[in-house]
Amino acid sequence: SRLCGYPPFYDENDAKLFEQILQAEYEFDSPYWDDISASAKDFIQHLMEKDPGKRYTCEQALQHPW
Repeated sequence: SRLCGYPPFYDENDAKLFEQILQAEYEFDSPYWDDISASAKDFIQHLMEKDPGKRYTCEQALQHPW
């Protein structure tokens, strides 16, 4: 997500970076996310859901209020 100005996953070590991605380890860090709406955060959480069965489909994403 670029709503906050930086990518959701970052590490200088590629192995650690890939582990973060595989585990879907991300945070809405303060103060960068303080002014982002709860609806936008909800949308992002559904798009970045680790479990593909729970992750939003394109149709569900298009129906999200945000």
